[in-house]
Amino acid sequence: MPRLKRELGLFSATLYGIGIIVGAGIYALIGKVCGLAGNAVWISFAISSILALFTGLSYAELSSFFPTDAAEYEYTRATIKNRFIGLLVTWFVVGSFVVSASAVAIGFGNYLAPLIFGNNWNSGVNLGFIVLNWPTIIAILTIAFFTLVNYLGIEISNDINIPSTILEVGGILLIILGAAWLVLTGHAHPVNYMQMSNGWSGVFSGAILAFFAYVGFGSIAKMGEEIKNPRKNLPRAIIISIVITTILYVLMAISAVTMVPWHKLLNTPDPASAVAMAINPSFRLLISIVALFSTGNTVMLILISASRMMYGVAKDGALPRILAKVDPKRETPYVAVFGAGLVAMLLAMLKNIQTIAEVTNIWIFIVYVFVNLAVILLRYERPRAKRTFKIPGAIGWFPVIPGLGLATSLIMLGYSFFMIHLSLTHPGTWLTALLIALAALFYWKTK
Repeated sequence: MPRLKRELGLFSATLYGIGIIVGAGIYALIGKVCGLAGNAVWISFAISSILALFTGLSYAELSSFFPTDAAEYEYTRATIKNRFIGLLVTWFVVGSFVVSASAVAIGFGNYLAPLIFGNNWNSGVNLGFIVLNWPTIIAILTIAFFTLVNYLGIEISNDINIPSTILEVGGILLIILGAAWLVLTGHAHPVNYMQMSNGWSGVFSGAILAFFAYVGFGSIAKMGEEIKNPRKNLPRAIIISIVITTILYVLMAISAVTMVPWHKLLNTPDPASAVAMAINPSFRLLISIVALFSTGNTVMLILISASRMMYGVAKDGALPRILAKVDPKRETPYVAVFGAGLVAMLLAMLKNIQTIAEVTNIWIFIVYVFVNLAVILLRYERPRAKRTFKIPGAIGWFPVIPGLGLATSLIMLGYSFFMIHLSLTHPGTWLTALLIALAALFYWKTK
């Protein structure tokens, strides 16, 4: 049976991680976090990076033990030994990826449509729960384009991801260096970076919200069959990508409140552009271009992760075997690739896709709970098994950091429930019920 092509080295895998983490929303989230933490927003991002590193290290250890595209499915199946939970985790991961791809593509369409169609950018047809307007059409075309790129091969996707990620990081560095230059030349003055608008409770609340800017580090684990020497390079790529984005986020937060008062950032729909304008009016256009590349690149990376997860689980027989088919010429899982792209295009037409996307946070944190639990159980069941990477720090056989990751994930899960206000009328509730039903169906058919 044809297999996927091992094309990605440590550098490419790390850039893949950085690209999908940065694409998770730092440009938009920073204003909301400022509203909770004030000038101490940088502390919120530093704390959230530590919280992300807990679960990120769990992914690193598990990926060194199970370097497979099935990732979370394999982790839970091998440790919890319950195929239904494994299937449920699989559907939550795949569902979150596909819904997120649709939501990000719509965001891309909402940004690009006004530039192309002017005042008529939002015109189209509204058919109840289906919307077909210019942003939707752009979103569908964007998903279709990156689905084709995904099919053509991981090396082509990598050729797109590397410059796109460099541009994303470049936008953040432009703001950091611009703010630093103005401070050094006396054209801007440092503020009290310990000033908290709501005390330490606001800083910790900001840290919980800022955590969403790190969601995406687990996506690297889906590339197990396309990374060279995955037992070493997978955990390294996860850890390095979190460390690099942490440094960027903290410096970005400091630069933002240096250039624009935190309360103004709170009320600005595009805080990154406001900071860029304060540094130099010409920077705004550059940041706008970066935002386009960031959202487009994020759509591509999410679609790749979704298709690789489907492929990895299908190989085990827990999803239809057809999803495990690999194009012998392109060395890509073409059925999974086109399947993920088609579902994402259909979801992009839903009127409530942004609302549904909020529920994916709940799915992700449920997955994180099981990932951290898997490390704990693996240490208990196979304490002497050889691991390429092992998280330091344990009390007896109990690993402390995965324990903290488990507690953190449960807290984030509760916070997500509180923020979203799920009810029987919420569209995300029905989609969650559908995913649970699909997991039960495939469990029954494949047991």
